[in-house]
Amino acid sequence: MNRKFRVAIIGAGISGLSAAYFLKKKSVDEGLDVDLNIVERSSRPGGVIRTEVVQDFLLEWGPDSFVAYRPQTRKLIKELGLEDELIGSKDELRRTFILRNSQLESLPRNMGFFIPVRLSSLWSSPSISTSGKLRALLEPFVRPSRGDLSVQEFLVRRLGKELTENIAGPLVAAIHGGNIQQLSAVSVLPELHRMEQKYGSLWQGIRAFDKHRPTSSRSLFLTMRHGMSQLIEGLVKELSHVSLHCSVEDTRLLERAGTYQVKGNQFDQNFDLVVLSAPATSVANVLSAMNREAADILSQIPYSSTTLVYLAYSRREFSHPLDGFGFIVPKKERTRIDACSWVSSKFSGRCPKDQVLLRCTLRQAPGEARQPESREHIIDATHQEIQRTLNISCRPTFASSVHIEQATPQLNVGHQLRIGQVDLALKRHPGVLLCGAFFGSGIPQCIETARLTALRAVEVLKSL
Repeated sequence: MNRKFRVAIIGAGISGLSAAYFLKKKSVDEGLDVDLNIVERSSRPGGVIRTEVVQDFLLEWGPDSFVAYRPQTRKLIKELGLEDELIGSKDELRRTFILRNSQLESLPRNMGFFIPVRLSSLWSSPSISTSGKLRALLEPFVRPSRGDLSVQEFLVRRLGKELTENIAGPLVAAIHGGNIQQLSAVSVLPELHRMEQKYGSLWQGIRAFDKHRPTSSRSLFLTMRHGMSQLIEGLVKELSHVSLHCSVEDTRLLERAGTYQVKGNQFDQNFDLVVLSAPATSVANVLSAMNREAADILSQIPYSSTTLVYLAYSRREFSHPLDGFGFIVPKKERTRIDACSWVSSKFSGRCPKDQVLLRCTLRQAPGEARQPESREHIIDATHQEIQRTLNISCRPTFASSVHIEQATPQLNVGHQLRIGQVDLALKRHPGVLLCGAFFGSGIPQCIETARLTALRAVEVLKSL
C-alpha cells in the first residue's frame, strides 16, 4: 500500500499557489499519494495580486501585467486553459517618459532591459549628451564584472554615469522600488548580468537575445482580459481538491519526531513536508521557534511599501494625448509620485471608452517614513501633481487608492549569499523548503522558483 504524504504550503500568493499546482502535478506523475494543504494568513488567496472592478474601471492593486519574453507565466496560463484570456499591451503606443526639471521628456524608443536596444535610438536621445553617448558606446570594451555589484555600480561601469542616471537607473528604481546604490545587480538584473558574463557585452547579449526571442507575442507586456486575479482564480480552480485554510494567523512551525507541526489560530496539524512561500519577514516569524538562525537572516530582508492611486478623467476634457505607457520620476525631482502608468493607453478594456485611467505609484523605501495622511488628501495631492505634470485642468471623474505594506522585497547586495546561508541553516530540516518573491521578484520568477521548489519537494518525499 502506498504511503500518504501530508504536505503544507504556507502562503497562498502566486508563489504558494504555483508551488501547490506543480507539486500536485508532479506527485501524480510520480505515483505519490499527497494530501496537500495550503495555509494562508489573510482572508483570501492571491497575495499582492488583487483585481477589483468598480464602476466599470478595472483596478489592479498589485502587478498589472508580466513581461512576454519570460515564458514561465504564459506556459502556466496555457496549462490552466486560460490562454484565450491573455491580452497584450498596445505596443504601437509603447513609449516611456521621464520627468526632468518638471517637464516630461521621452526616453529612447526600443528600450529593452532598461537600456536602448538600438544604438540609433540611443544616439537620437536628447536625454544624454554626446559625451555620455560616446561613453555608452565603449560598453563592448569593458571587461565582465566580478562579484555582486550594486545596480548603480554595475550600470555605471558598463554604460557610464550619464546613461545610468538619466535612463537606466530611474527605470530600475521605478520597477523595483529600491535604492539602486543598494540593490544587487545579480539578483535584480539577472538577464543583464548573464548577458555580460556570457557575451562580455550588454549590446551583444541583447542582440543575441533579440535574434532568438520567440515571436509568438509582439507585445512586451501581457495581462489577463479580466485582470491578473484571473490567474489566481485559475490556480484555485485547478486546486479545488486541495485544502485551503485562510485567516490562519500567528502560524508557527515546530519539528516533532520527524514530522513538522504547523500551528496557528484554530489550526494545528502535522506534516511530512512544509513549503514556506510567504514574505521573508512572515517566514522568519514562522521559523523563529524552530530555527532561529534562518529566521534572523530572513528577518533582515527589507521590503518597500507602496501606495497606489487610480485617477480617471473624462476623455473629452483631458487635453494630454497620453501617447505612451506612462512616465517615471527620478528621486531628485522630489515629487510624491514615483511613476504613473497610463492604463487606458497600455491595455484595452480597463475603463469606459469615454474615460482615461491613470495609475500612480507612491513608493516608500524601507525605513522611509511618510507622515500619516488621509485617503482623500493622498488622492487630491496626487491629482494636483498630475495636473501640473500633464498640464490639464479637469477634475477626476473617479478616484481610488490603497496602501500596500511589504509590497516588494529589496534584493540588496549580498542577497544571494544570505539566501545561501538560510539554505545552509535549514539543512537539518530536510522537509522544510522555501520559495517566494525574495528569491527573485516578478511573477515569472516567482512561478519558476515555485516549480523548482515543487520538483525538489517531490524528491524529498520519495526519499522518506
